[in-house]
Amino acid sequence: MMSLHRLSFLCLFLIPHALTAQTAYVDSLRNRYQSEADPQARIDILYQIALEESLDNPGKGMAYADTLANLAEEEKYSKGLAMSYHLRGFAFDDQGKHQEALEAFKLELSLFQELGDTDEISTCYTNLGSIFSNLGQMDSSIFYYVRALEMDEQSGDLLGASIVHNNIGQIYSDEGVYEKAIEHFEEALKIRQNLGEEKRLMACYSNLATVYGRMEQYEKAEGYSKLAMDYAVKFDNLAYAGVIANNAGSNYNDQEHYSKAIPWLEKALQYWQELGNEAYATYAYYNLSKAYAGLGNGNQALAYANQGWEIVQRLQLENQHELYYKAFAAAYEVKGDLRSAFDWYRKFVFLADSNFKLENTRKVAEMESRYEVQKKEAELARQELELTRQTSQKRTILFGSLAVILLLIGFFQYVRNQQKIKNQQVEYAASLRQAEADKLRELDAVKSTFFANISHEFRTPLTLIISPLEQMIAGNFKGDLQKYYRILLRNSRRLLDLVNQLLDLSKLESGKLKLKPAKGDLGKLIRTVAGSFESLAVRKQIKFEVHVPVEPLDGIFDHDVVEKILVNLISNAFKFTAEEGLVQVHVARVLPDSQAVSVDNPPDRVTIEVQDSGIGIPSDQIDDLFDRFTRSTYSEIQAGSGIGLALTRELTEIHGGSLTVDSVEGVGSTFRVILQTGGFKEYQNEGPLPKALTQEERSEPAESSSLETRSVGSSPLAKLEHQKLPIALIAEDHQDVRDFVTEILDDQFRVVATNNGKAAWEQALTLMPDLIVTDVMMPEMDGIRLCQLLKSNEKTSHIPVVMLTARAAQEDKLEGLESGADVYLIKPFSARELLIQTKNLIEQRKKLQEFFRKKFHALTPAEMESDSIDAVFLDRVRKAIEENYDDEQFSVIELSQAAGMSRSQLHRKLTALTGYSPSEIIRQMRLERARQMLEHKTGNVSEIAFRCGFSSPAYFSKCFKDHFGVSPGSLP
Repeated sequence: MMSLHRLSFLCLFLIPHALTAQTAYVDSLRNRYQSEADPQARIDILYQIALEESLDNPGKGMAYADTLANLAEEEKYSKGLAMSYHLRGFAFDDQGKHQEALEAFKLELSLFQELGDTDEISTCYTNLGSIFSNLGQMDSSIFYYVRALEMDEQSGDLLGASIVHNNIGQIYSDEGVYEKAIEHFEEALKIRQNLGEEKRLMACYSNLATVYGRMEQYEKAEGYSKLAMDYAVKFDNLAYAGVIANNAGSNYNDQEHYSKAIPWLEKALQYWQELGNEAYATYAYYNLSKAYAGLGNGNQALAYANQGWEIVQRLQLENQHELYYKAFAAAYEVKGDLRSAFDWYRKFVFLADSNFKLENTRKVAEMESRYEVQKKEAELARQELELTRQTSQKRTILFGSLAVILLLIGFFQYVRNQQKIKNQQVEYAASLRQAEADKLRELDAVKSTFFANISHEFRTPLTLIISPLEQMIAGNFKGDLQKYYRILLRNSRRLLDLVNQLLDLSKLESGKLKLKPAKGDLGKLIRTVAGSFESLAVRKQIKFEVHVPVEPLDGIFDHDVVEKILVNLISNAFKFTAEEGLVQVHVARVLPDSQAVSVDNPPDRVTIEVQDSGIGIPSDQIDDLFDRFTRSTYSEIQAGSGIGLALTRELTEIHGGSLTVDSVEGVGSTFRVILQTGGFKEYQNEGPLPKALTQEERSEPAESSSLETRSVGSSPLAKLEHQKLPIALIAEDHQDVRDFVTEILDDQFRVVATNNGKAAWEQALTLMPDLIVTDVMMPEMDGIRLCQLLKSNEKTSHIPVVMLTARAAQEDKLEGLESGADVYLIKPFSARELLIQTKNLIEQRKKLQEFFRKKFHALTPAEMESDSIDAVFLDRVRKAIEENYDDEQFSVIELSQAAGMSRSQLHRKLTALTGYSPSEIIRQMRLERARQMLEHKTGNVSEIAFRCGFSSPAYFSKCFKDHFGVSPGSLP
């Protein structure tokens, strides 16, 4: 790897042209560009201009790269596009973004290989070797350098060969093989001197200065640095001048000549600041911090370290963290802030453990050596004292004491350092064990989530298999047998699909799932699979468009894998798209550059996009959408486990492709698949086409509208009897489950069914049903939110709610009950249990009616006090009637206005709570008030009748006798 405090010249991105030209040459290129008519020739000239300017200031390369790419794409000019990747890679590497630079140069190489340009291919190999060197992948770097050198020597390109020699020498220098490094550097220098390439000599001199500095031959290093600086100044190359000055200053730092180092380093910083190259400036800031720390100026050392660290963090230069941890530790140590110094040194230890261990080993060896030297010196001292004891007894005692003290100090220092090293190793091992334990706990948690989600997915089809079978076995099944046979078959297939998906995922993980590529027409396969969804689109009233090129999409692909990918993505699109929505499938191919497409020459890639106008995906869930161990709201709405999308992505990747998604919540989603349709070494001559799948075979229930009502017998008597039944409102997005629950309740209720929580909420406000049965996970509004709205609204708070859900965890059940649900049933549930629970809820409501009737009859405000919404509502109704006893015009209309409800809502609310209609409650409360007044003799019968809202004393007497069994005049 490149030294952390020195920079070396990797001869990167240099094709066989002049490194930098005179201003006049650049001006002449600009003039040629303006006068040139041929578009491709103009692109070549613009590239030359970009190369000349970016070599002195690599930051300009990115802007030129964008311009070149746009022009080349307009002209379909592959070489121009390759040139843009070259400049882009140059700029990325200058910014320290080596991975991005690697991708750019790979694209450049692929384009030149397609063009067959051997000269440029050699240059690409050189560029890749340099990038791999920067990434620390020396084997790959040497591989590409050797290939480049072979091509240069075969073609007689001596200048290119000199570039490769320089770069190979750099690797040897970084690896500590200095003699081999010097051999390659001198070979590069010799070639360039023979060619008269003066501007390129500075790189050779600078690299020689660096390697001699590493060998601690500082005089030679200083000499080569001055030669390199002379050429840099002569040709006004600030970038190279900064590198040379930085390396010279670094060499002085290594010699502890800090005062000599500072002027060089300040020059390097000045050059790089003038160029605006902050990434390189960080090396100068580090070396300046080191120099001032060496001089004992802690404040100045800390200031330079802070300036450099700010750039490192902002540009995300992670490879320099180790460097600055050491710089901060040294600066704080000089300042005497040992605590801060230790904190920064500890960060350095964790970042570079291997380097840390080597350094500490060296320190221990040094301490042991010092200890051994001290022991030898003490032994010599004792021998000398023994020889001179007779003449100087006092001196002997003194030196003996000193020797003992030195031994104790040396031993104490050695033991303390050993203990410090041991403590640091123990601390590191403990942190490593803790990290491993945390990772295992995290893995255990996500696996538990995955299996919980799988069980959730299995419960819905099991409900539709177990519950009807239980009824059939018990002999009380009343549904359509043929219909339920189809439901049982469909849900059994759904379970089989889930098992097969899990098996496919298991095979993918173990590497046992092998592709079976075969020749075929991909377009025909896509049209066939898409065609099987046309009936579903008609039933759901969704516009379904399939855009496939008319000409055959001949290629080589695994038909079964592609079919699974398509079915999963199109099924998802339909599940999340409402009525009158749109689902589109777009197919396009990426053609080879040179030849026409055929079975023997298939397109390299095909793009398939599945777009819908559905609910969209929240932006915070997109990153985890394809993770089988997570569950998003998007997957929960369809009651899926998420393994479908996880399997789809892995199938796409094993097919040499990729799967991405773009989505806007509330607008829709686009899933984009790029598939490899060629390049397989072994394949069959022909693959099978899928048959057109029916609704039943896809194991999906046919959807219906958001609101359904249950039909009854055609006879007037049957209809009349059915109208007397209480109303049950069902909210369930799964069609089969919705139908099944409807049939269970149909004998005891008038059933109204909806397929989402929002529609159920609207129907609840309108119908004021006697019972609501709801699922938890539904589109638009889930069951938890629906229950919260029902129980917090005065109009609907009295309605009992039964939750049916596949979420079986204890925390899920508690969440449902806390939202206000009266009963929480887990799928698969028993039909008999559902009937018993609903019967119990109705009985409880009847008891509650009796309770509230007594409250109204008692007419005692204290007895109506309660925190419940229903009690507060009834108290408000009572007060409204009491305040209007003497108003004979006060009727149900005025009472509904006082209650904030419509007449029908008030009627159903009061009837559900008390068993009385609003008019009956008004009349009964007036009569109860009249009896109270008669018993206290507050007036005669006619007066009391008028004061209680009766305009006719005769009518009052009739109502009083009907209600109490006695006439008002007969009361004592």
